[in-house]
Amino acid sequence: KSLPLSQSGVTAAVATMALDMDNPHLDPVETFSYLRLISADGHEFFLDRRIAYECDTFKKMVEKEGFKEGQTNEIQLPTITGKLLEKVIEYLYFKYKYTDAKVPIPEFPIDDDVVLDLLLVANYLNLY
Repeated sequence: KSLPLSQSGVTAAVATMALDMDNPHLDPVETFSYLRLISADGHEFFLDRRIAYECDTFKKMVEKEGFKEGQTNEIQLPTITGKLLEKVIEYLYFKYKYTDAKVPIPEFPIDDDVVLDLLLVANYLNLY
């Protein structure tokens, strides 16, 4: 059983998280914050919050008031299979790595058998 955070504790936690998001080169072990993504077939993925926030849909679900995901740090994705969610997470890491990169950006690999399904998922999550 967890105890509710005091208002100052919440403020400190949010401030720490904001600092972490503003400075991605901090030691991640010191301030690691994650989200748990759960696919339609029950696969659970624990994803660094900085990587998850590459997807605006995930960020809005967690940060908007009134969404339970902000309190639980858990996002249920009942229409996305584990195989597709794994590819989405791969893309989020790719996007995080190459945003503002000074090197040529390689093509993101997608297998032919998942292209259409992945396109639908990307549209659902507003990934671009």
